[in-house]
Amino acid sequence: MCRLLGVVAREPVAIRSYLLDAPHGLQGMSLRGVHAPHRDGVGWAYRDLAGRMRLYRWGATALAQTQSLPGNLSAPTTLLLAHARKASPEYRGMRGALQAQPLVQDGLFLAHNGTIHDVALLGAGAGTDSQRLLGWLNRTWNPRTPDRVPAALRDLAGLLRDYTAVNFLLSEGASLYALCLYTREPDYYTLRWRDDGGAIVVASEPIDDRPGWRSLGNGELLTIGPDLSATVVQAASPPT
Repeated sequence: MCRLLGVVAREPVAIRSYLLDAPHGLQGMSLRGVHAPHRDGVGWAYRDLAGRMRLYRWGATALAQTQSLPGNLSAPTTLLLAHARKASPEYRGMRGALQAQPLVQDGLFLAHNGTIHDVALLGAGAGTDSQRLLGWLNRTWNPRTPDRVPAALRDLAGLLRDYTAVNFLLSEGASLYALCLYTREPDYYTLRWRDDGGAIVVASEPIDDRPGWRSLGNGELLTIGPDLSATVVQAASPPT
C-alpha cells in the first residue's frame, strides 16, 4: 500500500509545492492519508531545468528520524513522480532506500501501488514485486513510444491474475503515464487527476480541496504529454 503523486507542468514549479505545501500532498498523504502512515520509504524523480532526470530515495530508517520529508524540496521541475511507501507484509524486511520508489531501469521510472502476488509470472528476478514489474515493463514496452503503452498494459493484465492493484506512474523522462488497475478497495486504489491549465496533477488522493478532481476508472490509462495534452483510454481490465 503506497501513495502516488505525479505532475506535468508547463512552467517550472518547486517540487515542494506538491510534496510539502499542498494540504494533502505527499507529506500529508504519508502521515494522514488513507491507511496511513506510509513511512517505509519515500522518494521522487523529477526533470531538472537542463532536461535531466534526478532521483532521490530514502528508506524507513531515515524517515523514522523526522516527521517531515528529507532532502532539498526547492528544486524546480516540469515533470515529477513521487511515492510514499507502506510495505506489503511480504516485503516488510525490505524497507531500505533501494526498495524505496520511484525505481529506475534504463531511463524508465516507475512508482507502483499495490501488491502483485503472482509476481513469478513477470519472469525471473530478485527484489520486490515493484522491482520485477519495472523489469517487465522495461522489456515489454518496445519501441518506447506512447502508442505502444496500451498494448503492453493489455499484455500485462492478461498475464497477472492475483494482485490487489497494479496502479502506477511511469515515465521515460518526457511523458507521464498513470494506470489505475485494482481488484479491491476502490476507495483506496482509485487514482484522481485534475487539469489546472498550467499543470496536470495525478494522485492517490486529491492533494487539496479545490474542485475539478476526476477519478480514473478501473483499467484506465491517463497519458500526459510534455505539452500537457491528456488522454484517457481503457487499457486493461481486472481479472474476472
